Amino acid sequence: MGFKMSLMSIRKSRIFLLRLSCIPLIFLAVFVRPRWSVGSDTAFVIELCGYLFLLAGLAVRMWSILYIGGRKSQQLITAGPYSLCRHPLYIGTFLLAIGAAVCFENVLLLVAIILLFIPLHLIVARLEDHHLELRFPREYSVYAQRVPSFWPRFRNYHGKKELLISTRVIGRVMLDTMAVLLIPQLEDLLEVLHEAGLVPVLWHFP
Repeated sequence: MGFKMSLMSIRKSRIFLLRLSCIPLIFLAVFVRPRWSVGSDTAFVIELCGYLFLLAGLAVRMWSILYIGGRKSQQLITAGPYSLCRHPLYIGTFLLAIGAAVCFENVLLLVAIILLFIPLHLIVARLEDHHLELRFPREYSVYAQRVPSFWPRFRNYHGKKELLISTRVIGRVMLDTMAVLLIPQLEDLLEVLHEAGLVPVLWHFP
């Protein structure tokens, strides 16, 4: 019961912190725009870089979910992406957040993600470390000594030939994919709304 309550507390903290950090991020995404024109070469190159970050983040998250989906507190996952670092899901999330900011061509949004969104996730990751230390005291201690929190250690890599994947996990992967694919479309829609004057731009940069 104690472990279940601990996990619920971590999940509630993660959701609360994520929602809290999204308030200023959404404001910056909607009301701040760059000075360069929508169809410029600068805009094209920046958006392309954003797409690459989004695809990288989506790939990391999908890979991680396939390994850990539905088994997060039932067993200690140490194979696949979890043999490289202890929190690959968050690595994917960081890449997605950075990709979204770059897609929106928004320097302030990118700075806010680096200074607010990522540190909050680092705090939640530490809470998850503590939970897993309690849940798997002997195994996790050995695992944590061998595998870093975030920076991948590629020489540690080992995978599995077969994975048992639930339909719920497949559904989560599909939702993640659709959400990521909508980000560029939302950015294009926002550009149209700004051009039409339906959504005000409160500040242009640089």
